[in-house]
Amino acid sequence: MTGDAITDWTSFALGAVAGFTLCFLLMRRKRMQGPPTPPVQPVELPPDLKALVLLYRADGRLIDAVKLVRVRTGCDLRTAKYLVERVR
Repeated sequence: MTGDAITDWTSFALGAVAGFTLCFLLMRRKRMQGPPTPPVQPVELPPDLKALVLLYRADGRLIDAVKLVRVRTGCDLRTAKYLVERVR
């Protein structure tokens, strides 16, 4: 507080506007993120597909393995990546 009424009220108003703006932006950002994604449902790969995935992984061709799993099983990208990383 400086003792000057105009300066005090101006500082208060600018602070309030900045606070409301920050709250608005944070709430908007939170709404834009969307709903959380559900957990991946484990699926057992057929033996022939599992062998191909293991061969692709051994060669370092992870992207090709994920593409193959997506085409053969019809699952989404996240599930296919999960399956390729977890296959033994």
